Amino acid sequence: MQFLGVDPGTGSWDFFGIREEADGSQEVFLDLAITTKRISQNPQLFTGILNQLEQPYLVTAPSGFGLPLKQIKDLTEEDIAIMMLKKNKEKKIIGLSAILHVLHERQAMGYAIPSAKHLPTVPLHRKINRIDLGTADKVCTAAVGLQDQHDRLGIAYEETDFIMIEIGAGFTAVLAIEDGTIIDGIGGTNIIGMQACGGLDGELAYLIGTIHKRNIYNGGVAAIAGNSTLGLDELILLAEKDPQTSLALQAFYESIIKAVFSISTSFSNPRKIREILVSGRATNQPKIMKPLEERLNQIAPLREMRSYSQVAKRAAQGSAFIASGLGGGKYAPLVDCLQIKKSSGSILDYIYVPHDGPLF
Repeated sequence: MQFLGVDPGTGSWDFFGIREEADGSQEVFLDLAITTKRISQNPQLFTGILNQLEQPYLVTAPSGFGLPLKQIKDLTEEDIAIMMLKKNKEKKIIGLSAILHVLHERQAMGYAIPSAKHLPTVPLHRKINRIDLGTADKVCTAAVGLQDQHDRLGIAYEETDFIMIEIGAGFTAVLAIEDGTIIDGIGGTNIIGMQACGGLDGELAYLIGTIHKRNIYNGGVAAIAGNSTLGLDELILLAEKDPQTSLALQAFYESIIKAVFSISTSFSNPRKIREILVSGRATNQPKIMKPLEERLNQIAPLREMRSYSQVAKRAAQGSAFIASGLGGGKYAPLVDCLQIKKSSGSILDYIYVPHDGPLF
């Protein structure tokens, strides 16, 4: 049976496919990255990948802000809208939305999956007045972290304990995993990223007035440096001679460090934290990894999360693992440990901040 994982990243859409045989053997049949710009301009590229799948197959849909586990064929327009989390006047059938419509129209065999907030392993008090505890793709990356420690340390999934840092092209997120379950998360809209501004100061939000996606998805490192088109490698080089870019990276590092120290308090015992596992394209940049290691080593050793592919990002790998688990394949114990099948509720639950009219 074939299992396909998809990661709808800021810079690229990544695809990772594994084939499992009845005798337990496994092979990778797809390991691919396509720029997000190309996918947005031509969603038929995704259709071409679907056309290559052999029956039977199972795909984990790119799920954005997630849903309690739901089959793709059963998705409604409201489901797709809430996974996108865009208000009516901002809704356009492009990018992720277009792909979700393609999957639904084709009645693709597979599931939309939850974000961290939908999981029963995150205590309710940590969900209050919060939406972004880690999107569905961050749950997928966490799955790779569980598999990494399981394989490398020779321990059961239920014994895995780590803090995950994922540094993406636009967003940075930090999750806490204890006893093989996600117990807390600080999502990408709450930490300064390459593009994202991080948690907005309440008074600043008041002065801005109406907040749009463009406000929270910008204002990060690239904007501080003065050029929102620059990538990570370019920013690191520029920081060596440009004080403003150096300032941007200092803010970036410290935002991550504060998030890690903060989430370390969510563990029942901080001494349980075996490692801090870092994922994302930034892991090959010593000038990113070194300052994080120097500051975070007092919590736990920092290391790069293992990758099981040559091309596709870890979120796509984890997405494929979850597809396998949901299909009763090799990774079923991994999915059971994460309690994905027990996901419930809405991303809009437990919101108590006063607001005019419905949130969505």
